[in-house]
Amino acid sequence: MIANYICIPVMFVLSVLQSTVISRITLINGSADVVMLAVAAWGVKEKGFNTFMWALAGGLFISIITAMPFYIPVGTYLFVAFLAKILFGRIWQSPIFMLIIVVFAGTIFGHFFSLFYLQINGAAAGLMAGLQNFTLPSLLLNFFFLFPMYVMISDLRKWVLPGDDYE
Repeated sequence: MIANYICIPVMFVLSVLQSTVISRITLINGSADVVMLAVAAWGVKEKGFNTFMWALAGGLFISIITAMPFYIPVGTYLFVAFLAKILFGRIWQSPIFMLIIVVFAGTIFGHFFSLFYLQINGAAAGLMAGLQNFTLPSLLLNFFFLFPMYVMISDLRKWVLPGDDYE
C-alpha cells in the first residue's frame, strides 16, 4: 500500500527532473523519458498492480508539463505498465531483458502515438523524419539512462517494500 503513496512524490520529482535537467541532454532532437523508465523499472519487479498507479501518477504529472493532451503521456505510461505486467510471468527470470523490451516498445508506442496526434491536428510531422530525428535518438538516450534508473528504482523498491523476494 505504501508503494501507491510513494509514487506521487517520486513521479513528481522525476517529472520535474525530466522537464528541467534531462530535457537539456539531447541527441539530435530526441531526449530521454525518465518517467517512463521509472514505470518500466517498477513494473518489471512488481507482482501486483502498483505499476498502474505509478503510470497514472507519472502520466498526469507529465501531461501538466507538456503541451500534449493528457491522454498521450497517460496512455503511453499505462501501455508500458500493461506490457510489463503481461511480460512479468513470462520472462521473469531475466528482468533486464524484459526491461529492454518494455522500454523499446514503450518508446516506439509513445512516439508513434504523439506523431499520429500531431498529424491529425495538422502539424507537418512526417513519419520518417520523426523516426530519424526524434524516436531513434530518444530510444538511444532511454537505453543510456535505463540501467541507472533500474538500479535506483530497485533500491527504492527494497526500501519501500522490505520483505519481498528479490533476485
